[in-house]
Amino acid sequence: MGKIFVPDAQTFPAQAEVVIIGGGVLGAATAFYASKAGLDAVVLEMRDSLASLTTAASEECFRAQFSEPENVAMMKASIAVFENFAEVIGIPGYDISLHQQGYLFYTSDPEAPEKLRAQVAHQRSIGLDDVEFWTGDEVRHHFPWASPQVTAATWRAKDGWLSAHELTYGFAKGSQARFLLRTRATDILVDAQGVAGVETNRGTIATRTVVIAAGPFSGQVAQWAGAELPLTILRRQKCIIAPHPAIPQDAPMTIDLSTGALWRPEVGGAALGWSNALPEEPSEPIENVPTDWTFPALVLEEVMKLAPFWEKVAADLKREHVFLSAGQYTMTPDHKPILGPYPDVPGLFLNVGYSGHGVMASPEGSRYVVAMITGEMRPEDNPFCFERFARGEVCISAEKMVL
Repeated sequence: MGKIFVPDAQTFPAQAEVVIIGGGVLGAATAFYASKAGLDAVVLEMRDSLASLTTAASEECFRAQFSEPENVAMMKASIAVFENFAEVIGIPGYDISLHQQGYLFYTSDPEAPEKLRAQVAHQRSIGLDDVEFWTGDEVRHHFPWASPQVTAATWRAKDGWLSAHELTYGFAKGSQARFLLRTRATDILVDAQGVAGVETNRGTIATRTVVIAAGPFSGQVAQWAGAELPLTILRRQKCIIAPHPAIPQDAPMTIDLSTGALWRPEVGGAALGWSNALPEEPSEPIENVPTDWTFPALVLEEVMKLAPFWEKVAADLKREHVFLSAGQYTMTPDHKPILGPYPDVPGLFLNVGYSGHGVMASPEGSRYVVAMITGEMRPEDNPFCFERFARGEVCISAEKMVL
């Protein structure tokens, strides 16, 4: 079982086969798969606990409804891990609060039926054989709270949400890695052979392999080794509404395709989000991301358009019923992660840039990275490689802009 501790002079490791910078869900998943591959892994986390920065601010959702075959394959594999998590990590009965209540992408667009039928046909052609097209009437049959304005939707029953905290600690506990808390990486050492070690506030760890999984701080960390990454940092806010009898607890993750406004049940209440609620400019990575109290009113006003029960919830709402938090998305130009080796620095590997999909893709994305460390996967077989940007393989579809 992985050891999670604050090291002292006696327990601080002098060397490791793999050093992973970042103790969020991606760092923990990378450590888990590195352990499974027989590698001695050390994770460096600058804060007091794992999963306390970006992972903690996540909507904690997962879906396989993407439009690219590589994304569909990665998400389906990750969801299979979630469905069998206790068995995967070898801890019987381990619970990540898995809720497979589905993902509903719905809209009031009058032209949506034709568009979404075509989208579902495409998704089925690339391996997502259980995604469904629903008419507006079918949406209301399944979910009577949906507005009469809804014209069409896509639906996948196996999508849903989980506890990102328990997921992270499950990966950590199921590994053989050492997780060093309050241990801040300060530099990546490079010599003529490539990566040579990592300097921290507690000392230096000699290693020939470093994985950057530092969320919004990944670009800064990469620069220590001379690597430049195409990452943009954007604030994203999340609103939790306290329990209210009008909020249907059997609802799915529900997203307005036209705007991106979203909500899902959460312990009698709900979690809400909307990336377009306020204009967000790229920013520097920070630990304490500020919130804006205009956000809850904006997102509530938006979600009630297609789910009118929110009007009743909003009418009863008091300030003490609303809990607001914020984190940072680490965006890439094509909204896909960067996984695998950085080509100009031997031994430097990337597990970054998930563009808001880090929790949901953490198992398979991290497995990819470890498979490239061990040589099981060739970099040229990796659709998420860094080199795609230089090759001009980057394009952005409207679907990627939803979340």
